[in-house]
Amino acid sequence: MTGHFRRKLRHLPINMPALTAGLLQRPALVRLAALLAASALTLLASGLAGPQLSHWDELSASLSWRMADQHALERRVVVVDIDERSIQAIGSWPWPRARQAELLEKLDQTGVALKMLDIVFEGPSQDDARLSRALASPVPTVMAQLFSLSPEPALHSGKLAGALPFASCPRPSAPAYGYMASDPGLLASPFAGHITPLVAADGAIRQLPALICYDDKTYATLAIAGVIAATDAAPQLRPGAGLLDPPWWLELGGLRLPLDDAGHLRISYQMPRDGLLAVSAVDILQGRAPADLLHGAWVLVGATAFGARDVIATPQAGAVSGVEVHAQVLSAMLDERTPYMPLGASLWVWLTGGLSALLLLAALRLAPRGLAIALPAIAATNVAALFGLSTLLLLKQHLWLGWITPSTFTVLAATLLTAGEFARVRFERERLYRHLSSYLPEPVARQVATQEPSTQVCATRRDATVLHADLRNFSAYCSGRPPEETAMVLHLFFTTASRIVEEHGGVVEQMVGDSVLAVWNGSAPCPNHGARAIDAAQSLWQACVPQLPRIASRHVPPLDLGIGIETGTVLIGSFGPAVRRTHAVLGEAVTVATRLQALTGELAQPILIGATVAAVAEPARIHRLGDFLLAGLTTPRTVYAIRVRYPSGHLRLVCEGEADQRASG
Repeated sequence: MTGHFRRKLRHLPINMPALTAGLLQRPALVRLAALLAASALTLLASGLAGPQLSHWDELSASLSWRMADQHALERRVVVVDIDERSIQAIGSWPWPRARQAELLEKLDQTGVALKMLDIVFEGPSQDDARLSRALASPVPTVMAQLFSLSPEPALHSGKLAGALPFASCPRPSAPAYGYMASDPGLLASPFAGHITPLVAADGAIRQLPALICYDDKTYATLAIAGVIAATDAAPQLRPGAGLLDPPWWLELGGLRLPLDDAGHLRISYQMPRDGLLAVSAVDILQGRAPADLLHGAWVLVGATAFGARDVIATPQAGAVSGVEVHAQVLSAMLDERTPYMPLGASLWVWLTGGLSALLLLAALRLAPRGLAIALPAIAATNVAALFGLSTLLLLKQHLWLGWITPSTFTVLAATLLTAGEFARVRFERERLYRHLSSYLPEPVARQVATQEPSTQVCATRRDATVLHADLRNFSAYCSGRPPEETAMVLHLFFTTASRIVEEHGGVVEQMVGDSVLAVWNGSAPCPNHGARAIDAAQSLWQACVPQLPRIASRHVPPLDLGIGIETGTVLIGSFGPAVRRTHAVLGEAVTVATRLQALTGELAQPILIGATVAAVAEPARIHRLGDFLLAGLTTPRTVYAIRVRYPSGHLRLVCEGEADQRASG
């Protein structure tokens, strides 16, 4: 863009109130703007607070796991538990390696199919020979080793075993910087799996590094190593291809394990803790374990006793043995229900967000206007539905999709749509009120705009002063005149009269024909209303008379202004059926003011007032004209005139009109 165009754009007038008003007049644009703003805020929140949103997804999954079948049982995997009872019977942990070798031998005698040890045998011992023989039994035994995923401190203890047959570390594997393995003298078993946890910010274990890379070799977690040892499967890695596939598949014979880009697997806690079978180690050693329970089973040997210091937090409980986590992983692997985030997870967010937006828009479209206030409740219901749907997909399809991000969009969209609807309705009401107040007095317009129509008389009694001003000879003036010209005369008169009445604290209650009815202390309170009405009448006559068009015609009398004023009790309000109401001012003061105005022409006085309002006027400003029986009344009234100073040219106008009349006579 050239400098010339930039300068032109800089000087373009931008009327922001007009743009805002134009936007608020279009409901579709208001709602589209609200949804776009909600989308932008959701994207911003995902970028700035993505880990926090994911953390809330993780926390809510604890509730999802509790909705699974709580009566499910896992009989293929059995935990051999070195529990408190075993510690009390055998002695404190760690036991002598001869005792641990005896435990493994007893397990072989029960006919187990696989042994996985959640135990790291550090350093040499005098019982290593017996333990090595137990580890080298025909029953496959998987030993444990632990990696350090942090560069510091770099610990190297024992000798690693069980590397997977990959040429080098594949892409989906987590790098390690140190390790703790069993003593080299105990490497009688070729199988080993790591027991390295991934601890979340709240201390819970929700994921495990399925594959760890160390020294250009790949090592599997304990459960995967157990499957390889039991099935002799050759592990293969394949990238996911479809939207419902994970980033990577780890194929173990007939089993497939979903992994993310970092080589992590998500732990399924769908199996309840009570569903995992456990046998106390002391029962194994003393031969009291049921043989049918252990025969052909895959056993996980681990310590849950407090002294073993193998206690972690999971979504199921705050203090769980690490061997339970491996049992959950192994059970989920065998059932192929390991949860994972599919490649099309972002599509889920957009799809659920779009459905939420359509639901909110449908509620605004189909429901009454007042339902905008219910949008937060609809959003809350939608959020609950999103949680239920994500839980259903997690438990039935094992898809980890999350619901916090689409729920964030739903809440933001409902909030902004509600705010937009309130702003739009507020703008429409203000616009309606502004239009209404141009036809009714401002206080009356506000009351009408905020209340429902009524079939009753809605009026208030007030002690007020009434002013009635009328253009004399206006009907004769209109004869033969274009309607546009007469309309401009009335427009100027009504505009000037309204301004002067409001400046003096009054309210124009009615503008009918060529007359104005104004009230002080009626619709709006006004102290000293009588005196202020007199001041307004003088200002009104002084301002309006010079504006009246001069007529030099023997057939049309000149236009003039007559004003009548009186104080008394009036009734101000709305009358008529609910479908067609009218605003009116009733009372004797109105009648007297109207009759006094009609008398101004006969008495050649521009302003006439009644006795009640004359009592509050300055004596020097008024003079008594006498008692008159006003039309329609039965009692004579004392009439007073206000001394006014004729505007320049008015006296000449009257004389010209009288001269024309004499000439025609």
